[in-house]
Amino acid sequence: MLLLVACTLAACDPEPMRTDADIIVVGAGIAGLSAALEASGAGADTRVILIETSSMPGGHAVQAGGFALVGTPLQEKKGHADSPEIAYRDLMAWGEDADPAWVRLFADRSRVDIHDWLTALGVNFNILLDTPETTVPRFHFAGGTAVNVIVPMLREAYGRKNLRFVMNARVDDLIDLDGAIGVRHRNTRTGKSGVLLAPSVILATGGFQSNLEVVRAHWPVALAAPERLLIGAGHNATGDGISIAQAYDVSLHRMDHQVTFINGLPNPRDPTRGLHVTNPAALWVDASGRRFVNEAADSKQTEAAGLALTPQTHWLIFDAQGRRKLRLRGAPWLNPKTIANEILGDPDTTHRADTIAALAVVAGLPAAALPATVDRYNRFVAAGRDEDFQRFPGADGVALTTPPYFAMQLFPMTRKSLGGLTIDLQGRVVDDTGQAIDGLYAAGELTGVAGINGSHGGSGTFLAPSVLTGRIAGASAATYAKTSNTVSRATWSVTSPLADTPANHTTGAVPLLTAGQLETLLAADRSGYWHFGRAHAVVLERKYTCTRCHTHGWPTGPATTTEQRLVQIESCTNCH
Repeated sequence: MLLLVACTLAACDPEPMRTDADIIVVGAGIAGLSAALEASGAGADTRVILIETSSMPGGHAVQAGGFALVGTPLQEKKGHADSPEIAYRDLMAWGEDADPAWVRLFADRSRVDIHDWLTALGVNFNILLDTPETTVPRFHFAGGTAVNVIVPMLREAYGRKNLRFVMNARVDDLIDLDGAIGVRHRNTRTGKSGVLLAPSVILATGGFQSNLEVVRAHWPVALAAPERLLIGAGHNATGDGISIAQAYDVSLHRMDHQVTFINGLPNPRDPTRGLHVTNPAALWVDASGRRFVNEAADSKQTEAAGLALTPQTHWLIFDAQGRRKLRLRGAPWLNPKTIANEILGDPDTTHRADTIAALAVVAGLPAAALPATVDRYNRFVAAGRDEDFQRFPGADGVALTTPPYFAMQLFPMTRKSLGGLTIDLQGRVVDDTGQAIDGLYAAGELTGVAGINGSHGGSGTFLAPSVLTGRIAGASAATYAKTSNTVSRATWSVTSPLADTPANHTTGAVPLLTAGQLETLLAADRSGYWHFGRAHAVVLERKYTCTRCHTHGWPTGPATTTEQRLVQIESCTNCH
C-alpha cells in the first residue's frame, strides 16, 4: 500500500519530490563509513544519512586485522620496494580469476586513496607483516586490530554536521520511486517503522557468510558440502543487502566464490559458531589418523586439502610443549584463563591423554594409525626432512614427545564472501541486463569487494578494498545527487549528527547496576540490544568497573550527544 501511495503521489504532484537526504548509506561498517565520509565531504550542503542495524557503528572491522597497502612509507622504511605493477601481478596470480579492471584500480589507488586518506584521519600504520601470497610485504596494521582505524573514522564522522546517524534501524527493502529511492526501515528496539527518501542510496551491509542457507545455496559445485559447517563471520553478515536490492533485478556475481576456513573449533558457548584456531607446533590428521597436507603451507593449499577430505574434518595433535603455541580468536571472552578452563579443560572440546595411543582412543581416531603417524613425523624431525609433505626444512619441525598430548577436532567455518552485488567502476549496482541502476550504489563485502580477490581471499584484501569501494560509491552517489533535477531538497536542520536517532528512545543517565542486576538484564531476550549484551558480558567476565568506559563525559545511559559518542568510541578498545 505504501508503495502504491508513494508512486501515486509522485505521478500526480507536478512538484519535484521532497527527500530526506541527498545520500542514504545502509550499513556503518568500514565500507559504509568510508562512503558516508566521502559523500559528506563533497560539500557542506550534501546531506548524508547513515543507517546502522546495531547500536554501535564499525561492523565486523573492529575485530578484523590489517590492510593490504601498496607503496607506503612503512614499506620504504623497512626497505621493501613495492609498486602498483608488482601488486597487480601478485593479486592476479593469487586470485587466479580476479577482476583485472578492479585489481588495476585498487593497485593504482591504494597509496593515495586508502593509505594517505586514512592517515590524514589520524590512523597510524606501524606494523608490516609478510604473507605467502605476496612477493613484497604488504600487510599493514595500525597497532593491532582495525578498531584503531574505525575509531579515527568515527571521530571524523561525528564531527560532520551534514552526516546524520540513524542507529538500531534495520532496512527491510527499497522502494523504487520516480527520481528517488525509498528506504523502508524499522527500529530494532521500538519496532517503529518509517521510510526515508534520497536520490542516491549506497548499500554497504557486508557479506553473507553468517547465513548458512545462502552459503549452502551457493556452495561451489566442485566441492562436497560439509556435513557440519560452523559460522565464522560477523554477526550481521547475513546477506541483507542482496535481498534488499532484489526489487531492482540486480545482477549477482561470484556467489560461489567463498572463503571457507578449515580450522574452526566449535565455540563451547555457541556451538553453531566457530573459534579460529592456529598452532604451528601441531600435526593435522584426518579421520584415518594420518597427515594429509603440509601444515605450514599457505591457506590456498591447506584449505583445498581440508575441504577435499571425507568427512570434512580433521584434528590438531600437539603435546605439552606445543600447547604454548596454541592461539584462539573469534570471541571476546577468550583469554588465558577461559582457554585453559573452557577449551583445554573441557573433554568435549579438547581430548587429552598421557600417551598417543591413549589419545587416539579418547579422540575416536584409529588406535594404530595415530601412533604410527606421530612416530613417523618424529623420525622426520630427527632427520631434519619431512619426506611426506616437505613441511621442513622450510618451516620449523618440533617432535611431539612431551606429555600430556592433546587432540582438537576442527571443522570448516564460513568466513568471507568473494561475490555479491555486481558493481561497475563507479560503484553503481548493475542489473541483470548489464545496465547500471540510476541512484543505487554498493560497496565492501556486499559486492565481494568487486572481485578483487578472485577465487582466493588474501591478507588485508577485504578491509583495504572496502575503503576504496566505499569512497568510490560515496563520490559517485554525491555527484549523481547533485545533478539530479527531479528531486527537491527538504529543509534539514541538524544540530548534532546524532539528532533524532531512533535508538535514543531513553535519554539521560541511568542508575548503576550491580553485577547481579546486570546478569539478570543480560539474560532477558531484548531485541536490538545485541551489542549492549556482548559488551556488558565482557564487563562481567573481566570484572570491569563501570568507570572503565563511563565517565563524566558519558554517564551510564545511552550516548545521546556528539560529545558523549566521542567518549563512547574511545572505550571500544576495552573489548576489541
